[in-house]
Amino acid sequence: MKLSIHQISQAASGGSYVVIYDAEVRLLNHAQVTVEVDRVEPPETSPDLVELARIAIREGAEHVLLPLSQGAQIQVSKLVINFVDFKPNRFKLFTAIEFERIVHAAE
Repeated sequence: MKLSIHQISQAASGGSYVVIYDAEVRLLNHAQVTVEVDRVEPPETSPDLVELARIAIREGAEHVLLPLSQGAQIQVSKLVINFVDFKPNRFKLFTAIEFERIVHAAE
């Protein structure tokens, strides 16, 4: 199934964030979540930031799926990193929210 997360909040208050990624998700019947990233925008993004986003996406999915003894293979086709408004915890949050929606839709 396709997953597309596009959440942006940019304001002068300091609470800004940009969370954008597209992924293909395959749900699994065992408790393991893997995340691979194919393409990053902009291309010169620090590998450290890409890794932080990858981990946050994995943790967001794990938060929802592991208690259900489920897992997922997440293949991120496009990951956008805004280095000014990059907040890994927002990647985790919005991933968890989307997986909650997916799990409840499947019930």
